[in-house]
Amino acid sequence: MSNKKRNDGAVLRLEGGKRLGDGNGSVKVHTGLPLVSVVTVVFNDVGNLQRTIESIASQTYGNVEHVIIDGCSEDGTLDIIRNNLSIDYWLSEKDGGIYDAMNKGVEAATGEWINFMNSGDVFFNASVLSDVFSDTGFCGKDLIYGDVEVDYGGFKKIKKAGVIEYLKQGMQFSHQSLFAARSILVSTPFDVSYRTAADYDFVVRAWVEGRSFHYVSIVVSSISSGGVSDVRRISSHQQRVRILSSSLTLSVSDKFWLWAQGVAIVVSDKVKLIFPIWLSDWIRKIK
Repeated sequence: MSNKKRNDGAVLRLEGGKRLGDGNGSVKVHTGLPLVSVVTVVFNDVGNLQRTIESIASQTYGNVEHVIIDGCSEDGTLDIIRNNLSIDYWLSEKDGGIYDAMNKGVEAATGEWINFMNSGDVFFNASVLSDVFSDTGFCGKDLIYGDVEVDYGGFKKIKKAGVIEYLKQGMQFSHQSLFAARSILVSTPFDVSYRTAADYDFVVRAWVEGRSFHYVSIVVSSISSGGVSDVRRISSHQQRVRILSSSLTLSVSDKFWLWAQGVAIVVSDKVKLIFPIWLSDWIRKIK
């Protein structure tokens, strides 16, 4: 096998339809299955990366490539990467933020389909990829998406994906539960000027361009609440307004809805400062 190396020592251990050195000393040969690249972006997250790696390595699906893009971590994250032979390719260098790193992951990936399972995120169970790609209904589609489990700390909740036609109202699914054709991600890379909403921008642009979406009634990923877009909700909403305004012609009702969303975010953020955590958790449970 001819290993490809970059100047930082990252090694690609994938050739054709074969994944070599899966950590158990065995060689797996796969035929007839589309290669799925799972891209993990990480920076100084030594406490959570291992569970993400193990989740991807445990998938029963026969043709998976794991790519890790690290932002020059200094907390032991690189030791975890080096010690996991199930990783097919890794790169560690400074980047311009999470979406810049995700674009680098697309460049490094060789799969037909790409999923972004960032550090700390996991697949809902070991059969997710097998369940998704055993459905031949995805043939001819550009983006496949499913449901997500959100961990709020004290409890977990399954959130069903919304209807793609309601995209003006916000992201209708978690990006960790999305599989995008690599060709689309190459031609429509993430716009890094959107610091917390570039994934939404990507999906909106794909929708406007007439790309085909396919929903699978499967819980794809399990993620923790409190991500960047959750914490910076006002900024993320402002970015979404910019994205929609630049991509679509908005009606008066669309503009009113976006204004109302912004007001609701400001009010809810203030309310959270007043009400106890148990009440906020109760509201999340019944929503």
